[in-house]
Amino acid sequence: MKILSQITPAETLLIKDCDDVQLKELMKFTFMDLLLKKVIEIKEIDKKAHPRDPYLRTYTYVVAGKNFKAYTPKNHETIFLSPFTKSPAIEILFKNFIKMVCETTNGIWSFIKSTRSNTEIKPYFKQSVLLSFFKLNKRTQDGKKLGSEIANYLNEIDNRIDHLLHNDQQQALELILNIGGNIFLLKNLDFQLLKTIDKALLNEQKVKHSDAYESDSDWWFYIEIFEDDYSFDSYFESIDDTLDAFDSEFDISGCSSCDSGCNSCGGCD
Repeated sequence: MKILSQITPAETLLIKDCDDVQLKELMKFTFMDLLLKKVIEIKEIDKKAHPRDPYLRTYTYVVAGKNFKAYTPKNHETIFLSPFTKSPAIEILFKNFIKMVCETTNGIWSFIKSTRSNTEIKPYFKQSVLLSFFKLNKRTQDGKKLGSEIANYLNEIDNRIDHLLHNDQQQALELILNIGGNIFLLKNLDFQLLKTIDKALLNEQKVKHSDAYESDSDWWFYIEIFEDDYSFDSYFESIDDTLDAFDSEFDISGCSSCDSGCNSCGGCD
């Protein structure tokens, strides 16, 4: 399904689960997708909280990744990347980073508007002053159809992915690369199993898709994670911890599910 190679997890959720989309999920999977593409990275530093402190403590920071300069962010990703645009060398404490993006997003309606304004999915949502005034997020008929097709396709992959990783790694890899960061929306994907994929298959995929994808497309960012053994291990070994940490810091920040002054978020068709 070609569109899944072109849209981020947040865009996918907005089309697929339009009537039940949550701000935490939209932001969490945007963050994880940027990590996967090495646009941002997590850096752990051991240091003393105070010079007289006898113990070293581990502090987690968010920093600009190796692909930051080459990456063109989508509208909903800019709040995650703007600090590094201003100061590329800045290191932001993880909890402060989550609090900052929560404060910057101005609630779910603002984040939805930003996400659905992206070129790839904008045609699938109705646009009108009245809908915007009442903060109603409505899909077009094509949008509803696409949402159902995406849901069915991801469910199909979810049902097959474990079997494929054990029995047909080439097909498994092709499916995973073609959906990019949307792998986070799969419920049955064992990220540790991805380490067993033969590196030779990666080269086959690169040759096979070299004519179909631009050299600076997201597909190339995704395949890099598989090529770098150290990056792959450090990333996927801590994925559950990172997801849990995001949830925890998001909740602590008091990030609102609605815009200020909004009694309830708009419904969706």
